[in-house]
Amino acid sequence: MKLGAVVSGGKDSWYSYYKMLKEGYEIPVIITFIPKKDDSYMFHHPLANKVSSQVKDMKIKHYVFEVSGEKEKEVEEMKKKLQRVVEKEKIEGLISGAVKSNYQKQRIDKTCEDLGIKSFAPLWYMDEEKMLEEMVDFGFEFLITQICAEGVEKWENKIVKKGDLTDFIRDLKEVEVNVSGEGGEYETFVVKSPMFVVEDFEESI
Repeated sequence: MKLGAVVSGGKDSWYSYYKMLKEGYEIPVIITFIPKKDDSYMFHHPLANKVSSQVKDMKIKHYVFEVSGEKEKEVEEMKKKLQRVVEKEKIEGLISGAVKSNYQKQRIDKTCEDLGIKSFAPLWYMDEEKMLEEMVDFGFEFLITQICAEGVEKWENKIVKKGDLTDFIRDLKEVEVNVSGEGGEYETFVVKSPMFVVEDFEESI
């Protein structure tokens, strides 16, 4: 089955891509939506415009679309853009990095249903601590691009890798912040993964 993946540049969307790749799926297309508003309900905003630095050495097609970032309107915009990709690339399913957001998953599922393709969310309701542990064990390293929760500000602009994860999770738990950042408590940008390494990421970003 030929799939596409919605990739924002953050850890969840890239780990979803990787998990499906390991299961043997063909994923030659990724789609990045860049919202005009940074408080988009659907789409990750920080550094989404830098996904090109992640995929530049990957043999995949990368579609980038701008959307309004306005609640519900951006969902219709997403659907129209995805329809073009589905028709052009003949993809049969779409991968998303949803972990616990019913709002996002319901709208992606409905969009896929309307387009006649399958919706895949391999991280859906996965144990979040285990998910992070798996990521770093596979070699993922991610930059904390934004902190929106009090008590963990020291992690902003730092890269979390295997040796940092225990401290990172401990600090999040101490201030009762969602471990995966699913509620927008923190945002990420993957700088290293089994698929790519962003060389000189500070200059790229």
